[in-house]
Amino acid sequence: MNYLAHLFLSSADPDEQLGSLIADFTRGRLQTLSRIYTPGVMRGIALHRQVDSFTDNHPAVVRSRQRIAAPYRRYSGIILDILYDHFLSRYWYEFSDLDRHAFIRDIYRLLLARRDELPEQLAALVPRMQQEDWFGSYRELAMIERVYQRMSGRLRRPNQLGGAMVEVRRHYAELAQEFRYFFPELMVFVEQQQEQMNQP
Repeated sequence: MNYLAHLFLSSADPDEQLGSLIADFTRGRLQTLSRIYTPGVMRGIALHRQVDSFTDNHPAVVRSRQRIAAPYRRYSGIILDILYDHFLSRYWYEFSDLDRHAFIRDIYRLLLARRDELPEQLAALVPRMQQEDWFGSYRELAMIERVYQRMSGRLRRPNQLGGAMVEVRRHYAELAQEFRYFFPELMVFVEQQQEQMNQP
């Protein structure tokens, strides 16, 4: 799962929403991180990790990864994580009654208002996220392709990630179908995890 999906899956609690993003910019044990972040942020971080684990092991996601041919398969996890934000944007109203544009607008406001609480790397990205409308623009495949190219340039070793859109377009219908099968099951899993977290 990528940024937008993690935000979508978190509760409406602002701390948990922040935690869902902060998780990608932190490492280490939850017990250690709990000395730095509030309980709400920690719930977001913990849920993010659970979502990633559930996703990586779901049969539909495994099947989607297997569709990605060499030399791209090595990066199939990255390819799908980003593509899933595109699918979520495209099929948003299958999964939510919330207005997508309003949801994204509120997230940008939250990130800007609480930027000082974010890890340095994430805080530095926030203005660019808003200016380029990262969350809103994921609906367009052209933006997804640019993200692949940008990430390819950040990897240390030479790689083919920048050309991954070839595989995405080749298997687009199947990947979309597998996402639409998998994502509702992920939503049920998340609801169960949140219920457990909120138990006294």
